[in-house]
Amino acid sequence: MAFEDVDDKTEDLNDRDELAFVIAREIECQWDLYLINTYSVKELRTLDLSQVSLPQEWLLKWLKELNSL
Repeated sequence: MAFEDVDDKTEDLNDRDELAFVIAREIECQWDLYLINTYSVKELRTLDLSQVSLPQEWLLKWLKELNSL
């Protein structure tokens, strides 16, 4: 969300920063999908999000992507 208001400035990013931007957006989207596909609406209302994490293999995949440049 940090880049949400500066989409027009992404053209100034180097390749690694642009990749980080894309991955950050992907993580944001996957977080929302993970929550809605893993928990019921009732559970989400009372869920302590600090106790929830994305699957480790997803995080490792994104880290590998970042390190590919």
